[in-house]
Amino acid sequence: MMTNTSITVYNKYLDPVLKLDKYQRVVIQDVHWSGVDTAKRVQTGRNAEDKAYVVIPFTSTSELQFVPSIDFQRLQDKTGYFTLAPEDRIVKGEIEFETDRISELDKNYDSLVITAVDTRDYGSAHMKHWAVTAK
Repeated sequence: MMTNTSITVYNKYLDPVLKLDKYQRVVIQDVHWSGVDTAKRVQTGRNAEDKAYVVIPFTSTSELQFVPSIDFQRLQDKTGYFTLAPEDRIVKGEIEFETDRISELDKNYDSLVITAVDTRDYGSAHMKHWAVTAK
């Protein structure tokens, strides 16, 4: 699979003590990021507001442990774990910006909101990936 960049994912979770939304940052290397044009939207049925289509090979996350969103929310220590879910944020490139205020992220970077995630866990190990759309 051809890759062209890295991404930074900001996983949204609820802090059980403060009852506030927080974000955990994780960088994923070797993904394929492409802009979504109108022709692709019509053919694939993607939302007209989507701005990016990102393919994340399973092999790109070998140092991280993927968990479903509901399990991610329950983890006490989220270090080394990540999820992909609607309302999580992604930024093209490796970003060293830590924040719990998403408005700061939006002000400093072109962050996108994940709208859909499709797990494609069939075929050979090099074919397995997550297909993510974001707006």
